[in-house]
Amino acid sequence: MKRLIVLAAMLTVVLAATSPASAQEESVVATGVLEKPEITTYMYGTHAITDEVSGVRYALGSEDVGLLDSYVGQRVSVYGESVPAYENGQVEGGPPLLSVTWVEPAF
Repeated sequence: MKRLIVLAAMLTVVLAATSPASAQEESVVATGVLEKPEITTYMYGTHAITDEVSGVRYALGSEDVGLLDSYVGQRVSVYGESVPAYENGQVEGGPPLLSVTWVEPAF
């Protein structure tokens, strides 16, 4: 019985990893200073962050309008999903776009 439970759990993980939704969206965590750029060469996202470890700059958007504004100028970790078709400058030559679901201060 124990082996059956372990096998079922492993199968669930494999199926989740190969589902179409997971192939399109990728979870991302970026830590850095949250910015609200005035003018950009691309026309998406309301905020931006450059990850301190990778050096990758991300455009950020959120369904919760006030979520990002409350952290501008602070060092934070943002959690979100990459938005398909906005990777590697494919849209207007801009940075990857993250749909942010959570922000927390980084210490």
